Amino acid sequence: MELRRAVTDSAVRVRSGAWSAAQCGLAAAGAWAFSTRVLDHQRPFFASVAAVVSLGLTAGGRLRRTAELSAGVALGVGVGDAWVGAFGQGIWQIGAVVFLALLAAVAINGGGLAVTQAAIQAVFVVALPRTPNSGLHRWQDALVGGAIALLVAALLPSDPWKAVHRLRCSYLRELAEVVRGTAEAIRTGSSTLAAEALGRGRMLEPVLLRWRGALSTGRETSRITPFRETRREEWEALSRLLVGVDRGTGNARVLIRRVVVALDTGDPLPSALPDLLEDFSDALDLAASGGDGIPSLVSLAAQLDPVTLGARTLSAQVVVAQLRVAVVDLLDGLGHESPRDTLPTLTP
Repeated sequence: MELRRAVTDSAVRVRSGAWSAAQCGLAAAGAWAFSTRVLDHQRPFFASVAAVVSLGLTAGGRLRRTAELSAGVALGVGVGDAWVGAFGQGIWQIGAVVFLALLAAVAINGGGLAVTQAAIQAVFVVALPRTPNSGLHRWQDALVGGAIALLVAALLPSDPWKAVHRLRCSYLRELAEVVRGTAEAIRTGSSTLAAEALGRGRMLEPVLLRWRGALSTGRETSRITPFRETRREEWEALSRLLVGVDRGTGNARVLIRRVVVALDTGDPLPSALPDLLEDFSDALDLAASGGDGIPSLVSLAAQLDPVTLGARTLSAQVVVAQLRVAVVDLLDGLGHESPRDTLPTLTP
């Protein structure tokens, strides 16, 4: 079972990285071809290196990141080439050129990766043999590689929305399992199961951050790249869903924490609560698959009357109240016009 899961996970990673790997290969070959056939450079190592470093396997459409890395590589190669031309190669030259390359990268406000690459490429320039009478060829090759990387990232990006939909589906399904685990904990009266569900819920934060990052990447790529539709309405809908799910997750965690307390102290919870949480989980699964989860959530919201449910203790009232808010958050994220109106009016 573990071996099969590992093979499946590897296949998923390969499929997700295949396009980026193809981009890197195309950029490396294109940079080499341009430097050798157009600029007549011999063995333009830094052209292909700059292209691959600038793109990387995660460069689906982050043009700003690609541009920063390209600048860092070109800067490091340029500083190293100029230094070698003036002072030659050796131990102290490596130390000096790294110092200068780092300062130069910081001076232009380069990011962490760009600064690091500037220093690394400067070391390569000093350490590797120089072709006789090559002048600043290696710096020119680095510029070519960075330019080719930018062209590939801009003109041949991966689908900017694919990662967004994948992360949305993954997050919502995992959140559904967390809520479903909470329902099972209430049925069995196990605070241990509830605590485990709470722990799984806390581990969702990194997925949410990747979802937010992928959404930003998709928007950036679709706005700059001429071969991708902007799809503004889709971006706005996905952004709204992300905000709603983020808020709903926070309220769900509060709900689960109170369930842990209730089960530890023996406070009674509404007998219908596990079924209501199951309904919430089913709506999350439906939203994860791209279905319309609004009708299910509206039906669920109509049942969340604390008095009708018999929520007489503080814990019971908190749990029902948090479920009400979480349902409203998700309805708002899915685009319901008046989610609060779906809830029954609270009676004294």
